[in-house]
Amino acid sequence: EMEERDLHYGGVLGTRKRALSGIEPEVEAASEDARDVEIAQAVREQIVERPDFGDLVDDCLDALGKGYSAVEVMWDTSTKQWQPSEFKWRDPRFFNLCQVNGQELKLITEDNMMGESLAPYKFIVHKPRLKSGLPIRGALARLASVAYLCKGVALSDWMVFAELFGMPIRVGKYGNNATPQEKATLRAAVASLGSDAAAIMPES
Repeated sequence: EMEERDLHYGGVLGTRKRALSGIEPEVEAASEDARDVEIAQAVREQIVERPDFGDLVDDCLDALGKGYSAVEVMWDTSTKQWQPSEFKWRDPRFFNLCQVNGQELKLITEDNMMGESLAPYKFIVHKPRLKSGLPIRGALARLASVAYLCKGVALSDWMVFAELFGMPIRVGKYGNNATPQEKATLRAAVASLGSDAAAIMPES
């Protein structure tokens, strides 16, 4: 929600993401050995030649704001050599950091709300080291959340003020024989004076 509604936060976070996702990936063999060259070519096919690898990088960079990001690997097992057929970004709310060490990412299930260990070779997890210590305390959203809250409240107040500025104030009057219920109704109108530009006062 912060990325969608806060222009400054979304812009800064987007700049950080595009600075990395715009880099053209390169794969080099560890040596001239035939096995190393073969491994490098296999990796090159999965990175450089895959059109969705850029999307995978963008999804992993979601961790900048939230402290971690998990992308599920959908494996194609129809051939002898398994291949990733698709990379699917998963909502961070489906995961939980280990309550013991605060580092290991766990998958929340119906049977275990504290989270279970991730299945091997099933998830690509990115935890950027933006700050020493626990990953959750290094998330950029944690730093910006208070400012976002204050800015959002202030902005909504300014929009109400801009809408009502210059409008004549409406005044409601009640007689001396007004019932307590009638006065309470008018008093409720006074409570919304800031947004409705209305007030009440006795006729006398």
